[in-house]
Amino acid sequence: MRNTSATATSSQAEAAFDPFGEPVTGVVAGACATAAGDRTARRIGGAVFWSLALLILAGRIYAADIPVTQTVASYAAQIVALR
Repeated sequence: MRNTSATATSSQAEAAFDPFGEPVTGVVAGACATAAGDRTARRIGGAVFWSLALLILAGRIYAADIPVTQTVASYAAQIVALR
């Protein structure tokens, strides 16, 4: 009688590929399968990154309406006038 779990494991190892499409051994496939927490960390990191990027973009769009350039130009003109 054959051990079907060993056959299933060996067929899974034969069908395992790395991100570049190269076949990997059973030891490597087993080690990579336990790294599911990395996927969650990448998703959380991506969400934080894009949230910050959108927040900065929204802040820049909001601040573009404020006449900062005119204010700085008037202060510069006053400083030049005092000399």
